[in-house]
Amino acid sequence: MVAGYMGKILNVDLTSGKIEEEVLDEGLLHDYLGGYGLGAKLLYDRMPAGADPLGPDNILGILTGPLTGTPAVIGSRFVVVGKSPLTGGWGDANCGGFFGPHLKFAGFDGILVKGISDRPVYLFIDEGVAELRDAEDLWGLGVTPAEDLLKERHGKVEICSIGPAGENLALTACVMNDKERAAGRSGLGAVMGAKKLKAVVAKGRLKVPLADADGLRALRRDVMGQAGPFFDILHEEGTAGTTAGSIMSGDAPVKNWGGSGGIDFSEEEAERISGPAIVADESYKAYGCWGCPIRCGGKLTQTEGDFPLELNEGVGHKPEYETLAMVGSNLLNDDLASIVKINEICNNLGLDTISVGAVIAYAIECYENGLLTKEDTDGLELTWGNAQAIVALSEKIGKREGIGDVLADGIEPAWRQLGEIGTEYAIQIGGEEVPAHDPKFVPGLATTYRLAPTPGRHTQGGELVPPPGFEMPDEPQSPEVHGKLVAGVEVVNAAGLCLFGWISYPADAVPNQLAAATGWDYDMSKVYEVGTRIYTIRHLFNLREGQNPLTRAVPGRLVGEPPFSEGPNEGVTIDYEKLNREFLRFLDWDTQTTIPTKEALQKLGMDFAVEDLDEFDVPAVEG
Repeated sequence: MVAGYMGKILNVDLTSGKIEEEVLDEGLLHDYLGGYGLGAKLLYDRMPAGADPLGPDNILGILTGPLTGTPAVIGSRFVVVGKSPLTGGWGDANCGGFFGPHLKFAGFDGILVKGISDRPVYLFIDEGVAELRDAEDLWGLGVTPAEDLLKERHGKVEICSIGPAGENLALTACVMNDKERAAGRSGLGAVMGAKKLKAVVAKGRLKVPLADADGLRALRRDVMGQAGPFFDILHEEGTAGTTAGSIMSGDAPVKNWGGSGGIDFSEEEAERISGPAIVADESYKAYGCWGCPIRCGGKLTQTEGDFPLELNEGVGHKPEYETLAMVGSNLLNDDLASIVKINEICNNLGLDTISVGAVIAYAIECYENGLLTKEDTDGLELTWGNAQAIVALSEKIGKREGIGDVLADGIEPAWRQLGEIGTEYAIQIGGEEVPAHDPKFVPGLATTYRLAPTPGRHTQGGELVPPPGFEMPDEPQSPEVHGKLVAGVEVVNAAGLCLFGWISYPADAVPNQLAAATGWDYDMSKVYEVGTRIYTIRHLFNLREGQNPLTRAVPGRLVGEPPFSEGPNEGVTIDYEKLNREFLRFLDWDTQTTIPTKEALQKLGMDFAVEDLDEFDVPAVEG
């Protein structure tokens, strides 16, 4: 057994019902760590090119990292991976909560699921023993009642599951745990639904073996004493604490990325949906994921008014920044109670709030410009800031009812189904709706959103909030800086750490904790090497699918084409093509095909992929 790991994964074939344990190779773990690093290598090796994302050949992985379930700050994360039905390429989604650590406590670093069951099932893992069980009575239930039923049945367990959105193959569906924590992006809830896998239930009290347990605990105490300024914001108000500032600075979307804070959405409106307004509620109580000192989560009670919560006796999860921005300022909606209600709807139905906010914004702008009518929208008046209509449409999307059926698969499929109307309102990149951070505010995001193996992502890149102690030069958008930040975030995600730990504590806490947990030699140079290897294997998966990220169109609103004439991003245009070319040269990838050179792969010890280079059939784009 390798320190930091339970040393094995489960291979589950839903078609045959067969479950097998697999011992993990130490060299594989050393090179790809865990999480989506390990997942990308395993799926690259085991999945055929061209697999149908919703078919039996797609492999759905749920994987932890070597720091998941350990005293490391903050080791609570797991990653869901597979071929994305949204993008047709590599898909992953990251999540905190309690499930990831408890999957390891149940005896496994992860599971890989292929095939399709002939009936709804769930996977029950009880301290090293796994079996598939019937889920007919769970199918059709929301995430909250399904979790309640499973906990009543199995006692002290942790669960990840899908809601009706995933069952109905909505491509905006995600994988949930702790009822209200979402592995939200890439449409992987639909993959789980296509396989008829309702849930994974983990039970156990096994300990994660560590190379230096005392040393890791001492590191935890030391690291927690070096918290940077972002720690206080997250600890006091969570990500919601950044909302008003982001709206007014030009970071957050306003009016489907076509407006500006202070002009289309006032400072008073922004403050109504930000952290102070939320924590001021007398019912508010903070909570945290497993072992977390930041405790950025929160719960509040909402039983009265226009939008009472219906589950958990009216107690709901505090909306995170992405939700507050995407269904708040992005829709010119300053009704906090409606956002809390939308959050409950999306969590219970298993919907990605980023995609939901984006696709509703697209629909509203089409409606406002006469491209959709009330007849198209089931009588809903889809106007900016209409909280009642936004709440109703959110539920329709999750249940695939009426216009919600059209919007449930996200912007690009909706755009096609509606006759390719409102193209400039369709804010997505490569099939993925864009999260609530503006490249005009942080230029490096233009590279991240377009070139990352999972386009349009908020848990990639890193320029937005670098870790304390990370030396940012006068030109932070330089390819070298972007490369280091990208690699750092790759390792954080693969190791099972929370991104908030990366941006709240000194960067070298990551290699130091990895060294204590695994016994391997680790420093920041090793982080950059391993992170680049993980980024590369995820990219190779897409190349094998014939995808060149340079063919992904970037909406002009995101990069200032044309530049805004007013607001915080006035006059800003990002030369994203130049930034992309510079980063590709830095990686030693071809600037027209994005295929890595033989030398780039050999430098990373990826000789296995060199022979694949001639097989990649991707379109070249002139740079």
